[in-house]
Amino acid sequence: MTGKLLDNRYQIVKKIGSGGMADVYMAKDILLDRVVAVKILHSNFAEDNDFVVRFRHEAQSAGKLSHPNIVGIYDVGCDQGVYYIIMEYVEGTTLKQYIQSHPNIPIDTAVKIAIEIGSALEEAHRNGIVHCDIKPHNILLTESGKVKVTDFGIARVINSSTIMNRESILGSVHYLSPEQAAGDQVTEKTDIYSLGIVLYEMLTHHLPFDGDTAVSIALKHIQNDIPRPTKFNPAISPMLEECLLTALQRDPEKRYDTVSDFISELKIAQGFTTSIYKPAHPDFAAVAKPATPRVKKPEPTIKARERYLAYVITHLPQKYIWIAMILLFLGAFIWAFFSFGNFWSSKNITVPDVVGKPAAAAETLLKSENLRVSIDEIASDKVPAGQVISQTPEAGMDVKEQRIIHLTVSKGGVVMEIPDLKGMTLAQAQEQLSRLHLKLGAVERANDSSMPSDVVISQTPAPGSSAEKGTVVNIQINEKQAVVPNVVNMTLADARNALTAAQLTVGTVTSQDRSLKADDPANLVVSQTPQAGSTAPGGRVDLVVTRGSAAETAAGAGEKRGSVNISIPKEGKARHVEIIVTDDEGRHTVYSSEAEPGSVISREVSGKGKVRVQVLVDNSVIQDREL
Repeated sequence: MTGKLLDNRYQIVKKIGSGGMADVYMAKDILLDRVVAVKILHSNFAEDNDFVVRFRHEAQSAGKLSHPNIVGIYDVGCDQGVYYIIMEYVEGTTLKQYIQSHPNIPIDTAVKIAIEIGSALEEAHRNGIVHCDIKPHNILLTESGKVKVTDFGIARVINSSTIMNRESILGSVHYLSPEQAAGDQVTEKTDIYSLGIVLYEMLTHHLPFDGDTAVSIALKHIQNDIPRPTKFNPAISPMLEECLLTALQRDPEKRYDTVSDFISELKIAQGFTTSIYKPAHPDFAAVAKPATPRVKKPEPTIKARERYLAYVITHLPQKYIWIAMILLFLGAFIWAFFSFGNFWSSKNITVPDVVGKPAAAAETLLKSENLRVSIDEIASDKVPAGQVISQTPEAGMDVKEQRIIHLTVSKGGVVMEIPDLKGMTLAQAQEQLSRLHLKLGAVERANDSSMPSDVVISQTPAPGSSAEKGTVVNIQINEKQAVVPNVVNMTLADARNALTAAQLTVGTVTSQDRSLKADDPANLVVSQTPQAGSTAPGGRVDLVVTRGSAAETAAGAGEKRGSVNISIPKEGKARHVEIIVTDDEGRHTVYSSEAEPGSVISREVSGKGKVRVQVLVDNSVIQDREL
């Protein structure tokens, strides 16, 4: 794309980034003489008409946003099948790169960055736009310390086509809200949750959930509570921690009502009062030195509460203390009784070995020995589902009867859905499978005229079917759909050359005269299958020929002959070449095919009476002469 001119206005300078949706280039706006960023959609998105309609609508809506913390969208367009967005060019780094290079971001700096991101979301939400993909990769930090959020409005289109209906990429799923992971309706509270994950990562240098696959991480967002951030960074104040955990509630109804409420709580938690607070312009260069965790003094209310509890405990009557101790002892005794068996029983039982046995059989065997059973299930790629992986106590130990034997049972390998690879190139399909720990199997060639060339048209197993890690997926790639040229009235030698230039081959050659040698290069082609202008299954064209001299006799006297030689420029794209002859018998096309850059086309032409020869390249006449 480097050097390409889009719509005679945007000159591509260089590539500066790449993602799952598009490639990003730096370009020059020739009309306004300014540097811009150009985001060019990948072909698999550009060929989806429904996606393009949603993309244009969302991009136009986002283009109305004007805010110092939002990367502006200047223009949206399409040139020669290339869909693009023209955006504000921002020099700097992504927040993800900043987090990776600064393992100890000061708490004040992290909160100020989060507030600036929230300020951008406030503006978007006021205009009815939900971002849907807030993550550090979509947040830029300028050299002057300004925070810029990008991909507003566009992310919602991408999510509706990918994250909601397919396996999402690992780069986004860490910041996915539970309702997005479950495929439910997204609201402004979706962005609040994602912003909370971004702040969590800045404060702790950890993501709350991780896993081997996108599915496993998404399930944790749906099912698990967020680990407390003070587990990783004790310097986080209790007020800030509760503020963050409120934004990260699994139930959207329990989160803040608006991002404005979240921002207000963050300001209060860090002491950024409205009278003195200014938008953050942190000195990112100064943060490179690891910060010493700042221990905040306990709040006065916490001190008072602790003093009150200490007073109550020390002034309790002694009888209450004895009662509490007796109850604690009884509780411990009951727990030990049910966990370790009957203390007064004199019968010892040797624990049988049940590892490797089916869980039901293991439970029956243990109960027959007057033992009790508890079962925990875990995923395992090595042990078949339903088999016992381990036991506690181990086999051979002597225990009291009624002792609980804890069994760990396999529930099989990690199960995932096979992604839909249709419409992807071979490289894109291979990358998608590798991301999900699946394997690419056989790659076969097939023909489907309704699909573009060199993309996946079918796969086995089918999309959406369940599979385990390491499952092999076989695919079929669409053959290049070559257009058959017109070779009628050419000699067999010329017909072969024309078909070879169109990346086709001659199939069966049949002679009209049984006494004629069919493969004589001087024979004339009188018919072809398939017809000119159609596609050829398998890339083969069958020909019917007749004797050259007979054809010349049939043409009659007064026939004129000549030759046409065309050279296609070495630079640029393939060109469509047509040679048209008009004589006393009418107008007919003697050659029509795609010509590759640098190729040379030589053809003999003939006609009766007044003969006019025209040569057209991409429907433009470049030669027009009489024989």
